[in-house]
Amino acid sequence: MNRLLIFVLFLLVSTGCSQADLKSKNEAIPLFGSMEAHQYDFNNGLRLIVVEDHSSPTFAYQTWFKVGSRNEEPGKTGLAHLFEHMLFKRTQSYGDGDFMKKLEAVGVEGLNAFTSQDYTAYIQKLPKKYLELIVKLESERMQNLIVDQKAFETELAVVKNERQMRSENSPDGRVYEALMTTAYDKHPYSWPIIGFEKDLASMKPEDAKEFYQKWYSPNQAVIIVVGDVNRRTVLKTVDQYYGKIKPSTIEPLQIPTEPPQKKIKTKKLKLNVAYEKLVLAFHVPSVNHPDAPVLEVIQAILSDGKNSRLTQRLVNTGIATSVSTGSFQTMDPSIFTFFIDLQKGRRASEAERIVLEEIEKLKKDLVSNSELKKAKNLVRFAFFTGVDSSYSIGRFIGSFEIRTGSFKNGVKLYQEAIPRVTAEDIKRVVKKYFNPSQRTAITGVPRS
Repeated sequence: MNRLLIFVLFLLVSTGCSQADLKSKNEAIPLFGSMEAHQYDFNNGLRLIVVEDHSSPTFAYQTWFKVGSRNEEPGKTGLAHLFEHMLFKRTQSYGDGDFMKKLEAVGVEGLNAFTSQDYTAYIQKLPKKYLELIVKLESERMQNLIVDQKAFETELAVVKNERQMRSENSPDGRVYEALMTTAYDKHPYSWPIIGFEKDLASMKPEDAKEFYQKWYSPNQAVIIVVGDVNRRTVLKTVDQYYGKIKPSTIEPLQIPTEPPQKKIKTKKLKLNVAYEKLVLAFHVPSVNHPDAPVLEVIQAILSDGKNSRLTQRLVNTGIATSVSTGSFQTMDPSIFTFFIDLQKGRRASEAERIVLEEIEKLKKDLVSNSELKKAKNLVRFAFFTGVDSSYSIGRFIGSFEIRTGSFKNGVKLYQEAIPRVTAEDIKRVVKKYFNPSQRTAITGVPRS
């Protein structure tokens, strides 16, 4: 046997996958510092991203599906979030509750799931020796979940109670839902992730089964493994359990484009609160737009730290107890919001006037070099302190992978684009998107 043939055979054995199993070759992508991510694309559409970090004998295993509330149909809102609950039920090989019992028995940490407008993710952290266990369990529920009447009704009741608690009986929940339904006219971002009450009431098990068959497939999933693992072992194990799962057929989504907002939209809510609340919103581009890094810096200028502009004018003066700002950073065009909780005896109208004044200042005058530098440092500091664990690294990779098509865009955003933002960029972007006559204003006031 010649040396070339021996070398080829060694590569096949060491990776655990033949050339037919993978759609593309392994790609090593710089992440943070000396850390690299290795990306593998399978022929069935599955994407695997592995980050080796041997600082702790554990690993995070996350499965991100390219489906959220934006993928739902009118009249079936809340289906993505409901199905997040359903995926913990029984499968063909495991009984109800077995998934959690098996993981808890081996010391799982952070076992959780969450749904957003753009994605649904399932996460957990395990000791390093249980890689095959989690791969086996997750692949089983991707393809063999049993969606029946009993499981559906049980989880639907849980979701209805959750909606009652988080949306209908929560002042912040009611304000948030009013914000989205008011700011958006046509786009699916207008409806709540948890769904409208009337839609949950009319939902059927068949809806959940169809949703599962359509969206929970390898071509709609990204698996992210971060921690004390060997990437070739991960690749071999994932190929063993996922490689033969067939992809689903997805028709192109016909998501309506949100029309430009041409007037002020307002809504006033009577809430069970002691003091007033105010939320303002302006339509801005998606997270993948060239202006996204500029919006990140604007957020820092306005509300990051005790010396930020709105903190000084609203919190330090006793008008508000808190103020926060920022873009939702979604796949489709987003909104930039101002959330303000007022102090006793202060009015939302007073806070709204101050916010609009600060917006006009940003349009009129360039921010100083020192303020700009500080804001960019705050953004980058928050980013780097936010990716300090296997869980947070996986979440960063997953969220950018789904929303922008590649987590590389997230790396570029914080390591390249943010430092390049200029004072002229700030002025231009505020002028372009922060038009007072095109704002949405939600006010919450005490009932009595």
